Amino acid sequence: MNLLYNVGKGSDKRPALVALCYKGNPNLDTYTALVGKGIIYDTGGYNIKPTGSMETMYLDKCGASNVFATMKAIATLGLKVNVVAALALAENSISGGAYRPSDIIQSKKGLTVEIGNTDAEGRLAMASAMTWV
Repeated sequence: MNLLYNVGKGSDKRPALVALCYKGNPNLDTYTALVGKGIIYDTGGYNIKPTGSMETMYLDKCGASNVFATMKAIATLGLKVNVVAALALAENSISGGAYRPSDIIQSKKGLTVEIGNTDAEGRLAMASAMTWV
């Protein structure tokens, strides 16, 4: 989860991939996958967001929030489906340890990504989660 890790390593809150699994139909070997981006707060990192753009960045976690709520609804309703969910959670902050533009990061899949803009953190977080799924 190196891409997700790098997005969140500038924060004092550790990034995490939260995995949820619901097996409502044990007769099936297939699963539907849900993936949600949960950037708890997004400053933009070293490519900091301007005033007026940062104030609502606490909403950058809505994808993961919706996936979590969907999983809860599926379990509450007892649906006869198999679902796996991945929530990519991180805070994109600035510190001496934060990732920087021009960094090259190797993904879990083995591909490398050159960072052009640290405010493109959602793609990195989602790439880690989708590779895990």
